[in-house]
Amino acid sequence: MNIAIDRPKAALETFPSTEAMVRTRRPTRPVYCLYPHLTRNMARRFLEGFPGHVLFAVKANPEPPVLQGLHDAGVRHFDTASLEEIALVRTLLPDAECYFMAPSKLVGAAEAAYRDYGVRHFVADHESEVARLIAVTGPEATVHIRMKAHSEESIYELSSKFGAEEAETAALLRQVAAAGRRPGLAFNVGSMCLHPDAYRRAIGAAAKVVAESGVEIASLDVGGGFPSPYPGIEVPPPADFFSAIGDAAEAAKLPADCVLLCEPGRALVAEGQSLVVQVILVKQDQVFLNDGIYGSLSEPGLSNRLVSFPVTAVRSDGDFAAEVRDFTVFGPTCDTLDVLPVKFPLPADIRVGDWVEVGQLGAYSNAMRTRFNGFHPDDWVTIDGPEARPPGVAGP
Repeated sequence: MNIAIDRPKAALETFPSTEAMVRTRRPTRPVYCLYPHLTRNMARRFLEGFPGHVLFAVKANPEPPVLQGLHDAGVRHFDTASLEEIALVRTLLPDAECYFMAPSKLVGAAEAAYRDYGVRHFVADHESEVARLIAVTGPEATVHIRMKAHSEESIYELSSKFGAEEAETAALLRQVAAAGRRPGLAFNVGSMCLHPDAYRRAIGAAAKVVAESGVEIASLDVGGGFPSPYPGIEVPPPADFFSAIGDAAEAAKLPADCVLLCEPGRALVAEGQSLVVQVILVKQDQVFLNDGIYGSLSEPGLSNRLVSFPVTAVRSDGDFAAEVRDFTVFGPTCDTLDVLPVKFPLPADIRVGDWVEVGQLGAYSNAMRTRFNGFHPDDWVTIDGPEARPPGVAGP
């Protein structure tokens, strides 16, 4: 089965700063700004610090320049959740290894992934899905069993939809081993996990499950959940998570050849991308932008206002007033639901034609945009000045 993939974009226009881009282009449509040096830095931090294989979760940002930038930084393993994502990665990065880590897959998708794209790593959390995987794969396939492992320290929980209870996980591991497939164990403590101890506890629980199963696992996938800082949310450095995971894995006394896997999405790409939007209307304490919740700014609503974005106003000629006010933010669609549940602090004299750079938009922004009302941002540039930083990202 072959999936049609859009051709990657041509080389992106590069600017030393966002301000230079605005002065040159004066864009009237939203512009995604990639900061490749920031993405490279975070990728290297994971590759050098995590004691195993680093899988980028493609769902966080499937844009080809982003995937290529991670590959250039050394990422060779990708967590893919659909045939379309697998085809995208294998087309763009032929030497990359894809892991089909969605517990529920479309009928026929696992077989096509195994047969047509050479995928050898899968996940399941139910006996029927395990049986389907066994039926369409060979003995070189690794079938990970995903167990529940939600942590209250995570902003988004991921265990109400996926994950088997511990006793069931042990039985499923035995099912995989009995069929001659390589058994693995997987969990996800939740997205935006704010404390490394969540991973320590989950690995401890995983060790008990492995012991109960009597099976030697080939790999342990600790999932994603690694956080990125947002306004009002302080996060530990990645090194703290790596230490907790490494110490817990050592204490678990896993098989000597057991490979540790992790699936960071947000943590690799959030800081390395911003979005420049233009002000299209100002009414008292309301500002209307040319993108909104139906485009790239949906996460504050999805997170129940726990996640918000750092912002900076940009004016091509002249300065802003020193006074800053909190503005209610509307998107451009003809829908009253297109309003952010958090306010943006902007100069009091913000006006039509000014721009706002929204930071921390490398994850779950362009990946979740719609075409509602005909709005679909898809303009990209590179910001590659050595000191360039989007809002919310501190200097080196």
